[in-house]
Amino acid sequence: MPFNEPEAVPVTASLLSRMRSTGDSHLFRLACLGCALFLITGLFWIGSKPVAVGLFHPPLDKVAHFATFGMIACMLWFSILRGRPWLLIAAVTLVGAADEIHQQLLPGRTAGLDDLAVDVLAAAVIASLLEYARRRNR
Repeated sequence: MPFNEPEAVPVTASLLSRMRSTGDSHLFRLACLGCALFLITGLFWIGSKPVAVGLFHPPLDKVAHFATFGMIACMLWFSILRGRPWLLIAAVTLVGAADEIHQQLLPGRTAGLDDLAVDVLAAAVIASLLEYARRRNR
């Protein structure tokens, strides 16, 4: 019995068209903005609780920073900053800097430029990938 490799499913023009129209929906953009604000609020609220002290140990703390700020960047891109990668990186950098300043003011927490660098890296990676995809699918 011969082994048949699974066929790749082609991405059709109609699928791309539906993805574009979904991404342009006001409801979709509003939901993404709500998710971004939820993530940012949660970042500061949970970060101020005693449970946040030592929650992630190195190097997992950097993975957590990358994932969190990557999701914030993604949600901000789809909500209000699509097509503006430098503004997206600046906005995520501002949130990351505010988070590090907030951590410095909390007992048991410390701020670090290495954490901020990972936050900026996450925003830059997400902005680059999404901008590439946007230009490719024009």
